Amino acid sequence: MDLLKRYLSYIPVSALTGMALLLCLPAFLLNLGSVAFIGDEGIRTLVALEMKLSGHYLVPTLNGEGYFNKPPLYNWFIVLMSGLFGHFGEWPTRMTTLIFLGAFGWTVYFFMRKHVDRLTAISLAFMLITSGRILFWDSMLGLIDICFSWIVFLNFMALYHLGKEGRWKWMFISSYFLCSIAFLLKGLPAVVFQCISIFTTLFFYKVFRKKIFSTDHFIGAGLGLLPMLVYYILYASQVSLKNVFSILWDQSVQRTGVHYGILKTITHVFAFPFEQTYHFLPWSLLIATFFHPRFRQWLRQNPFVHFCFWMLIANLPVYWLSVQVYPRYLLMFLPLFNLIGLYILQQTMETNQKWWTIFHYTFTFLSGIVVAMILLMPLNSRVYSIQGIFLIWIIASLLMLICFAGVLFDSKRMFLWVAITLLVTRSVFNYVVLPLRAHDFTENRCREDCMRLAAAHGDKAWFIFGKTEVHEVARYYTSGYKNQIIRKTESIQDSTGYYITDLSLYPDFPGEKIDSLVLERGEVIAFMKVAHQ
Repeated sequence: MDLLKRYLSYIPVSALTGMALLLCLPAFLLNLGSVAFIGDEGIRTLVALEMKLSGHYLVPTLNGEGYFNKPPLYNWFIVLMSGLFGHFGEWPTRMTTLIFLGAFGWTVYFFMRKHVDRLTAISLAFMLITSGRILFWDSMLGLIDICFSWIVFLNFMALYHLGKEGRWKWMFISSYFLCSIAFLLKGLPAVVFQCISIFTTLFFYKVFRKKIFSTDHFIGAGLGLLPMLVYYILYASQVSLKNVFSILWDQSVQRTGVHYGILKTITHVFAFPFEQTYHFLPWSLLIATFFHPRFRQWLRQNPFVHFCFWMLIANLPVYWLSVQVYPRYLLMFLPLFNLIGLYILQQTMETNQKWWTIFHYTFTFLSGIVVAMILLMPLNSRVYSIQGIFLIWIIASLLMLICFAGVLFDSKRMFLWVAITLLVTRSVFNYVVLPLRAHDFTENRCREDCMRLAAAHGDKAWFIFGKTEVHEVARYYTSGYKNQIIRKTESIQDSTGYYITDLSLYPDFPGEKIDSLVLERGEVIAFMKVAHQ
């Protein structure tokens, strides 16, 4: 045992970092496109595809109709990435997410390194990307939230560092510029973050009265918001801004207690901390450090950690009080939370090793469970259908045993070892679980059926008839494989075209059914040809 401990201690941090970075390749890329889009991914990619097909990039559309739920910036990123790949689909859309996740992780390291040692900064970066919700959900999907969270986190960092230096004008310019980018990604949530964060920063630095109505603030806001203002000036020449902002407002309000009522709001308030602790395991266990008797004392000793705490406390209630909240809305808070928890835990080592020991045992126990799951994998007969499974099992088992030894015997670097363990776990998940999931996933059946329809009937124009509900996934895949903007129509637009029709709504459609389309929820709707008189 002593020999193993000594060997592990000789492995430099740079080697462990390199190992973690290398494992990111299979962890985030393996079988990335095997599972079809889910709903919101389909919307993001369809909007981007229609931009490309129409040549109109200012006004987003969905099946040819104006789409006002989100501004267009993230769709532009998908268009750019799809251009690099040469096609639209799962890989370019999800790679867009992964690029921003990588940028987010590097940004966490860059700013944390200014305030903590190298090992802690590296650990915090990998703790972000291996947080349960990100590792096993959001990093697999082509959604806005990782990019948006990165921009909001950058804003937090700009506010702290430029405010600390007293460069108020540049702080306001940088902060409002980042707010402008965030607004073009997701709309009104950016404004809420901006108002709360600006107020919190000015109170933190005790300059609220001096700076809230200062020339620096007005100049900074005017210059920083220019990208957003320029876009909406151009946008207003084509679409009524009143309609756009009313929809953006509705998108924000419908998630709050105003829409759901007081009872659901109260239930959500009590359930929220427990739900989020579950979603962001294992690092969310650091919540225990927030209850340390000397928490407030230690917090005040480090201005950067203290600032991060107030950014977290000030902004989090926006989501805590909103009933319809997905964990992906909270990703900008993870680096703040992880930093605070790890900092407090490190402080305990100077007075009492008990807290560190408890966390060491906890993470060792959790790592042991994961190792056991990998070692026992051959007991599941379903994995035998996967080619090369025994070689993967042997490699994964060896890696997991090494990681377990690292967590057990190299407690000083246990957070980095646990992150590496999670990356190995995600790699195995990609190789084993994703193909099995793809086999049973209804969205995959929808994707295959859309591909079949495009091959069989792609020679004619397609339309969605009346109020036929095609849902998000089928809306993308029909358009993607047909390479056409499939517009909605209340009447027969083209007598030679084909019409995707819900015959339960339109039993008297003037035509004959030539095929059918399987939707992502298992429903089957008709593919109709107009009857010629």
